[in-house]
Amino acid sequence: MALDLAEKGREGEREKGRFQERIGNSQWPMGHRAIHSPLAILHWLFAIKIPLSPSLPFSLSLLLLLLAAALPAQAQDRDTLEMALPEIEIQATRAAETEATAPFAVSMRSRSPEEIALEPGLSLDQALRGLPGVWINDRGHYALGERLVIRGMGWRAAFGVRGVQVLLDGIPLTLPDGQTTLDVADPAFVRQAEVIRGPSSLFWGNGSGGVLFLSTAAARDTASARLRVLGGSYGLRHLSGEAAVPVGRHRLYAFASDVRRDGYRQHSQGGFTRAGLHGNFDLGTKTRLRVMAAAAFQDVEAPGGLTVEQVEADPRQADSRFVAASAGKESTQIQGGGTLYHQTNIGMLSATVYGLIRRLDNPLTFAYIDLDRAAGGARLQLQNRADRIGWGLGVDAGWQRDDRLNFNNDGGNPGDERRLDQQERVRNVSAFGYLTYSLAANLDATAGLRLDAIRFAMDDRLFDNGDQSGDRDFSALSPAIGLAYRAGSMLLFANVSTAFETPTTTELVNRPDGDGGFNPDLDPQCTLGFEIGARGGFPAARLHFDVALYRLNITDRLLPTQDEEGRTFFRNAGENTHQGVELALRWQAHSSTEIQLTYTGNQFVFANDPNKDNRIPGVPDHHLYLGLSTTQHGFRGQLTAEIAGDAYANDGNSAQNDGYVVLDLYAGHTGLRLGRARLQPFLRLQNLFDTEYNASVVVNAFGGRFFEPAAGRSVQAGVNLSL
Repeated sequence: MALDLAEKGREGEREKGRFQERIGNSQWPMGHRAIHSPLAILHWLFAIKIPLSPSLPFSLSLLLLLLAAALPAQAQDRDTLEMALPEIEIQATRAAETEATAPFAVSMRSRSPEEIALEPGLSLDQALRGLPGVWINDRGHYALGERLVIRGMGWRAAFGVRGVQVLLDGIPLTLPDGQTTLDVADPAFVRQAEVIRGPSSLFWGNGSGGVLFLSTAAARDTASARLRVLGGSYGLRHLSGEAAVPVGRHRLYAFASDVRRDGYRQHSQGGFTRAGLHGNFDLGTKTRLRVMAAAAFQDVEAPGGLTVEQVEADPRQADSRFVAASAGKESTQIQGGGTLYHQTNIGMLSATVYGLIRRLDNPLTFAYIDLDRAAGGARLQLQNRADRIGWGLGVDAGWQRDDRLNFNNDGGNPGDERRLDQQERVRNVSAFGYLTYSLAANLDATAGLRLDAIRFAMDDRLFDNGDQSGDRDFSALSPAIGLAYRAGSMLLFANVSTAFETPTTTELVNRPDGDGGFNPDLDPQCTLGFEIGARGGFPAARLHFDVALYRLNITDRLLPTQDEEGRTFFRNAGENTHQGVELALRWQAHSSTEIQLTYTGNQFVFANDPNKDNRIPGVPDHHLYLGLSTTQHGFRGQLTAEIAGDAYANDGNSAQNDGYVVLDLYAGHTGLRLGRARLQPFLRLQNLFDTEYNASVVVNAFGGRFFEPAAGRSVQAGVNLSL
């Protein structure tokens, strides 16, 4: 629960130290918790229907040989790990819970300074790999962004993220209408990630089928700086740098990066320039202020999806329609915000304000989209924890304004035909509260309720087919209840939770009939989730584990359909059931060697006609991740294997994306001293055995253009210079 500083006393510097640790430290020294049943893994490996690569036996043999080489020292070193679940607040729950008390599945992943320096981390897939229940599609180009899926929520996203709430350093990237753009989240600087793997509208409202909370700040007590340069296959160039400076009792941190690549596929060239600034200001023993600002500038090409015949002929080609239309994206996004924390006599009070602006020029095959966006919001929260009771109350407000112009696409430029001219506005007001009560010494019950009211309004400025102005009002009540039982170094939990997801402004304006205005037939989808699980560790075995079983019942699901011009529109189409198991394990085989294994098994199906019992497209039923990392005599190495089952590409399950096995190898040196500087060279070999596979699919694409091929074998190498 949120720490109550008063209950520990207010004795001067001790209280101040606790307070600073609570809200000022963004680098929590912990990894995510995990378990896996070896018997279940073996059963799955023999049962899964994956067209296994001929190199798989050699790949697994290589992994086992490295493991065997790392294990002999185990007998000489019996260091044990601290296995108690830490009392560190989970920011993804608005600091309402800790890992030791949260009655739901939550994963936490910290990247050490060596990982930040030595692993390229150019995509969220690389930075967050190994988290159970999380599926991230790196589409191989920047135009559409990565598809983030948690327990099947987010599978429908044609671009960006849908159905999952994302926050960066405490500031929402998810807009009031539920859509998320990850442009300003630079994966190379992500130091901490928290994931709630289930419905979470109690905490964050619209579009919270899961939560991803990213932290980048690196506040330090001494001045530091670093510069990193890397290059690689397919024209990859990346330059990044960061600096942390203490100013008295305050802490400042800044970063910047530029990444360019020619791309594996034709017409996929592009890049990002990103920058960020953080400030952590100590305003006294009871008050602290955190501020952040981030910006991203993007200019990229879009190659489009391919048919299976095109993939077999040449996976590096682009859709000719996308080339002819100069399809791509130029965007600028700037956002910032701040949170003030103050310890009052009745609890911790926090107040957050934030805002963003976004400019987008987006030539597509069917139109040229010109979008100006402004959005912002505020939240206020008061919480406390006594001996047996914890509680929290909060109010949120958000607004969004999109000025949208659509023209005909004249070779990648706006044509002379204005097809759409409108302003869309979204307003969201909500209130929530939660209560935790200790039923017994080791048993806690948590219950909460949230009420959201969301209004969509649109002013039509193009009257060729009449005035299409209008509005839509949505509201939702989101309850949740859970139980948590602590048994030694383990936590057992069970919960029932809910989520709702309105159509986004983009989905509302993309009407099948082509008219302007909002689609009057599109409604929110609702989710009811059930979950049981456990996490913790076995100290004698130096093993951390995480296991969860879940079921989601989804009604009024939002279903994408694409027309022949490549335009995607949506409809409500009945029910889905999502159920599965998430198992993970992290074993400290030796003080310098760690083995990680994560398995996610899903069954996502349509529960009603016309596609009853068909699998949800875009997400495999089985996903296995294995990782072996070791540090010996200053050299750091990691071998990872990702095994994904087959997935379908459309609702009718008539098109299949085959499963695959991909191995990556990382190597680097933790530091060569050059005076006061430290030089850290590194190398990454991606897709070691040149596996041919599709990293992503375009769900329900017209004309069978479902597939987005992944790059073949590639090399990335560079050096990190720390001062």
